[in-house]
This record gives sequence, C-alpha cells and structure tokens, in this order.
Amino acid sequence: MIELIQIAFINILAKLLKFSFEIGTNYFVDKETYGYFAILLSYILIYSRIVTLGIPNVLLREFPKKNNLDYHSSLLLNSTIVILAITIMTYSLIYLLDIKYLSYYKEVPIIAISTALLAIYSTYLRSQGYIKLWIFMQDISWYVYYFIGLLFLYYMNQKILDISLILKTYSYSIVVSLVTVILLLRFKYHLKFIFKSSFKKIKYIYTHSFPVLFTGLTYLILARIDVIMLSDYVDIELVGEYNIIARITIQVLFFHQVITAYFYPRLAKKFASKENHETITTYITKYMFLSFLSVLFISSILFVFIRYFNLFDILKIINQDELFTVFVIFALTQIIYSGMSFYGYILLYIHKQKIEYLNNVIILVIGIILNVILIPIYGVVGAALASAIAIIMGSLLEMFEVKYFTNTFFIKLINWKNK
Repeated sequence: MIELIQIAFINILAKLLKFSFEIGTNYFVDKETYGYFAILLSYILIYSRIVTLGIPNVLLREFPKKNNLDYHSSLLLNSTIVILAITIMTYSLIYLLDIKYLSYYKEVPIIAISTALLAIYSTYLRSQGYIKLWIFMQDISWYVYYFIGLLFLYYMNQKILDISLILKTYSYSIVVSLVTVILLLRFKYHLKFIFKSSFKKIKYIYTHSFPVLFTGLTYLILARIDVIMLSDYVDIELVGEYNIIARITIQVLFFHQVITAYFYPRLAKKFASKENHETITTYITKYMFLSFLSVLFISSILFVFIRYFNLFDILKIINQDELFTVFVIFALTQIIYSGMSFYGYILLYIHKQKIEYLNNVIILVIGIILNVILIPIYGVVGAALASAIAIIMGSLLEMFEVKYFTNTFFIKLINWKNK
C-alpha cells in the first residue's frame, strides 16, 4: 500500500511537471514566441510518437519472456535500429517536403529520436518492476533539466528568450536524461549496448509495434491538429493562448483518469470471467456516474476560477471572450466524453478491437475536415468545435458498435444503487 501511494505521488508530480512545461514556458517568453512554441510542440509530439512506433508496449510484453541480459540487450539494440531508421526516413520526407516549422530547426529530429530512445530504455525499468524509477527517468528528470536550463538562459540573456533557445533547452534536457538512463542500465543493471543486430528481430519489432502506434497516434493528431491548423488563419499570439486554454481544460479529466485506472482492470476481469451483462451493467453505471461527476466537479471549479478569480489574467490571456467560449466547448466535451469513454474498452474486452482501426480513421478524417471548414470561419472557436464534434462522434460510434455486438448499452439509470 505504501509503495502504491508513493507511485501515485510521483505520478502526480510527473503530470504537474508536464503541465508546467507546456503552460509554464508562457511566463518566460513573449506572446509570439510562445505561439511558435505551441505549434512546434504539437508537431514534435506527433513526430516523436511516429518515431517511437509503439515499441515500448511491445518491449513491455517481450522483456519478461526471458530472464536473460543478452536477450534484453538484443531487444533494445534492435529497437534502437528501428527508431534510427524511422527517424531518418521521416526527417528526409519532412526536409524534402519543406514542412512548415519542422524543417526549420535542426533540434526537431534530435528531440524526436531522443524522446523515442528515452521511452524504450526507460521501459526496461518498468518491465523489471522499478515503477517509481521508470516514472522518474521517463517523465520527471528531463523536465527538471529543462527548467534548470530555461532559468539559467532566462537570466543570462537578460530575460529575453527566442524559440531557438527554447528548442536548444528542450533538446539538451532530453539528451541528458537519455544519457543518464543508458549509464544506469549499463553500470547498475549490466545491460550490453554492443550486440549483434538481427533482421528477424527488427522485422518482429516493427510489425508488432505498428498497430500500437496507429491507435495512439490518431488521438494525438486529433488533439494537436487544431493548434497546427490555426497558425494559418489567426495571429500566432492567439494560437499560443488557445493552446493554454486547451491544455488547461484537459486537466478536468484528472480524477476521471484515476477512477479509470482503478475500474478498468476489474472490468476486464468481469468480461474475462463471462459475468452476465446485467451485473456488468451495474458495475459500469457506477463507474460512469463517478467519472461524470468528477469531471463536472472540476469543470465547475475551473469555471469559477475563470469567472470570479481572474484566472485568465493570471495566465496572461488577452483574447478572453473568444477563449472563454473555447473553454466552455472543451469543458462540455470532456463532461460528455467522461460518461461515454468506457465503450472503447468494452470493444477491447469483447475482442472487437480491430474495429477501432476503422473508428480511428473515421474520427481523424472528421476532425481534419471540420477544422478545414470551421477554422477559416470561426477561428479558435471553430477549432474547438471541430475537436469537440470529432471526439463526441467517436464516442457515439463506439457506443452503437457495442450495442450492435452485445445488444446492450451497459448503462442503467434507474435503481442502479440497489442492484
């Protein structure tokens, strides 16, 4: 129990640092620089996810198969080769197509590949049960290095930072964290980093990781494409402010994510043991109410802080009317989503997960098309509407698929407490 509390605490710290990284950078730069930072960060996160290719999830499955250092070292080496190859191919394409922002800064591929390698090497710690160390090395250490570097440059440059310095600090922090993890694995856990490559292993890693990438990448693109597309239609300063509100509003899902982490493993067991749908419906309904109320509660608190405690002023938001509308759209979307998000997991538990590939494509296409249509007309409000409609339509699609395959919605709104 003590270790579980410690893991929860360090996980909260990681989330706070992640939030501070994206929002806190706003306080070290001017509005225009932060706008560029928001756009580049959206590109970098998508690029890094592509480069990582879902490999950490595959390694997490593969490491326990053999308790052998040579086997583990071989997996890491061949995973590194895959990541290097993907990085070179994707950046060559970015350079040839001269993709706006991405092709301008040499730090971008360095950040992408370092982020990917940090993820796979840290995964070894997770696979061996060192969960706290895994979270620290992957999700905390580089943020610490980033803020140390940022503060140093901020005062050395007389409180004037441009996007180039921000990216240099970003790349330095990731690289230092990566080197630290490699040294830890080499000298404490005795892994070897010179080992024979294997085409068979490379092919195995690639073919098994690609489906994992596809699912996660779709939602990441949907969550970031609005920021990228806004840069062509509104002032760069407004793009930065939109990113701040979007990222803050996402935090209303915090307790929802905690509740999800508790409920879903137990839900999986109920499906695995083939309990009747009536019992499962009662369980899911309880989860749905808890999740819905938690998001509604945090959204209400955030609303009060914005309306009555000048949160927008604290965040240095200038376009307050437009962005209050954006906040309302995103908050309502998350409240609705919290009551429907479980349907995607049910598809997994009833072994219909392959249909999620189609769902992901549909959701992404809807999101992009709506952004293309709505952003030129409504600006940041159009971007928020596009994301909101795509997310809700995706949840509705999963809901009706579950109904089709199981003949039930798994929700009972009457007398659920007494069942």
